[in-house]
Amino acid sequence: MKKFAIISLGCSKNLVDSEVFAYITESAGYALTEDLQEAEVIIVNTCGFIIDAKEESISTILEAEVYKASGKCKKLIVTGCLVKRYFEDIKNSFPEIDEIIQLKDFSAFKNVFGTSTKEDRKLLTLPHFAYLRVSDGCNNHCSYCAIPAIRGALNSVPIEKLVNSTKSLVAAGVREIIITAQDTAQYGVDIYGEQKLPELLQKLNDIKDLDWIRILYLHPAHITSEIIDVIAKFPKVCKYFEIPIQHINNEILGSMNRKVTKERILEIILEIRVKIPDAVIRTTLITGYPGETEEKFTELKDFIKEMKFERLGAFAYSREEDTPAYDLGPQISEEVAEQRKDEIMQIQQDISEEFLAGLVGKKIKVIIDKKSIEEGFLFEGRSYFDSPEIDGVVFIMEGKASIGDIIEVEIIDAWEYDLIGKIV
Repeated sequence: MKKFAIISLGCSKNLVDSEVFAYITESAGYALTEDLQEAEVIIVNTCGFIIDAKEESISTILEAEVYKASGKCKKLIVTGCLVKRYFEDIKNSFPEIDEIIQLKDFSAFKNVFGTSTKEDRKLLTLPHFAYLRVSDGCNNHCSYCAIPAIRGALNSVPIEKLVNSTKSLVAAGVREIIITAQDTAQYGVDIYGEQKLPELLQKLNDIKDLDWIRILYLHPAHITSEIIDVIAKFPKVCKYFEIPIQHINNEILGSMNRKVTKERILEIILEIRVKIPDAVIRTTLITGYPGETEEKFTELKDFIKEMKFERLGAFAYSREEDTPAYDLGPQISEEVAEQRKDEIMQIQQDISEEFLAGLVGKKIKVIIDKKSIEEGFLFEGRSYFDSPEIDGVVFIMEGKASIGDIIEVEIIDAWEYDLIGKIV
């Protein structure tokens, strides 16, 4: 049978597109392979968000061209956010590419294979969890971000369609749904005139055999008491708040066009902590943004030490053309931005270690993702506060389980970001 390989770069939103491309290709008579040397068709779904992502995309295209020149590959297809931003450059720079497909142009992709199949998804995640992209695009226009220029304005999916999609996923064995978008808190505003995340969560919570609902990308400017209350109320919704604050200094937040203040961020965190004592808050930060003085960076560090976010990621500012921040000054050197990022992550390592050490001796629910290849461990899984690939892992030393099970695990040891346990 003919085989195809797909390389999906970037975020979970992009992965959903890749799953549609994979379904269309499979419907055309190809079988998925992870071995590029076996693939007669190679699809690269690129990311074009920041400099590092663009470099990774370009490197991946070059690698795919090598396979096309030396292996079975007869057709190299490139799509995604990088194509949207730099279509002509890619067309002129990579002659080995056979088809350049514009972002989410599934009709053009079908034409490549001469198929008229529906736009369904072939899951590229582990079979027991799946991403549910509730909207695409963004209306926030943060000054450092190119996403609105790439993905366009907010474009929500109707509730009924999302509920039916989730029911189909659950019927196929999915037990955890991960809600994703550029800004999940704003879901529904464009088509319903108001935030509809609370209503969506209620309807998803009612779906039989769905166990966990995880929410990503809650923009702090749009988090309401209603959203917090709904997450507190429904048992299937993980008490996990991913809130990308990016910075805490009010001048920086204003320059970033984040539409939220330090004071409001503090109010949100306090409300979550009071209403949901076992909630875990994850955030992301940008270091080295233009105008970030040592004093403003110190304010950020002090805030992190005080808030003690259980999960945190930091990124050095990436200067992106065609964004308002590109011409802002004073610019911070890449070296200083990276150094500040490392400082933040060192602070966070100590916070994470303290948080996880406090779980030793306790029992938590864990979803089993896979058998472990690490010596001394049977399985690897995730707790309710671990999102795939971005958070930690729970290593299981003993006990019986099947992949996809959600089981109780007693924590017997902790590392900086991961836990060790045994099945009770």
